[in-house]
Amino acid sequence: MIIMRTKIKTIALIFAVILLGFTSCKEDNYSLGDLSAPTDLTITADIAGKTDVLPNGDGSGIVNFTFNAKNAISYKVDFGDGSAPKVYPATKSKKYGKVGTKHYRVMVTAIGKGGSTTSLIKEIDVYYAFNVDPAIVTMLTGDSATGKTWMIDSDLNGNLGLGPGPDRPDGNAETFDATWFKVGPNGKAGKGIYDDRYTFTNTKVYTHVTNGDLYGYKWAFARDFDPATPGVFGGYGSEWILDYPDYTEGFDFDGEKGSDGVDRTIITFEKLGYCGFFNGSHRMMIIEITDTTMYLRATSDPGTNDATWYVRLKVVAP
Repeated sequence: MIIMRTKIKTIALIFAVILLGFTSCKEDNYSLGDLSAPTDLTITADIAGKTDVLPNGDGSGIVNFTFNAKNAISYKVDFGDGSAPKVYPATKSKKYGKVGTKHYRVMVTAIGKGGSTTSLIKEIDVYYAFNVDPAIVTMLTGDSATGKTWMIDSDLNGNLGLGPGPDRPDGNAETFDATWFKVGPNGKAGKGIYDDRYTFTNTKVYTHVTNGDLYGYKWAFARDFDPATPGVFGGYGSEWILDYPDYTEGFDFDGEKGSDGVDRTIITFEKLGYCGFFNGSHRMMIIEITDTTMYLRATSDPGTNDATWYVRLKVVAP
């Protein structure tokens, strides 16, 4: 019976310890505090250089933002220019870099305790002017209000050409020359392109004399010029010769640093403009320019495997 008593005492002791543990525990109370979402959110956008004469700013593209809300810890901001939304404190200076006067839809989300949020949208118009090298303006326009006129230098080898553009998924490195294909002298005769004339004025007016037709991709013409795409097959793939009259519109300048580290000037057109073969781009990068010659590049869709088109121009004799 000694063994039995020992077992009974042992069991009793274990039970007592367990019971003591339960009775000695205190109830813990946790509180997250007030998790109410931020309130009274406001967005102040101070556009640099804004006056009655310059309602969209002085061309610097700088906007000084102030965000304010009760119970807010930080602010997540989508500036509406395609950049990724990020979290900022209550003030942020932002430079918008799209040339001309552009409309932006700014969305601010005030973040409170526990991740509670409140959002607000503010719409602004901002003017940005790229500070182009005056020498480029002179070479392009002749510093003339009536303009300087250019045409494709059809007698050259490589008057048009193709090469790899930026950020290609297939891994082909970007070049700044037509390394894939060069059109031979007068190689696109009969395509409605060699009789085109391109005039640029120092007042930023662009006139494209088409002589009745344009040469480029049919899908691009359908998107930007005429959905009906009147015209004829251009001879290869989706190439098309579009029936289209002369047109005039505005142009401006922008800048871009290439993957080779070189800063280059870009001619940006208001709506339709381009030079050479139309691949869907209204931005022509200046690779080379002199008083009488110009070498341009147009990338239709960066980050894809689409080819970049090149064109060599010469000044039309007065």
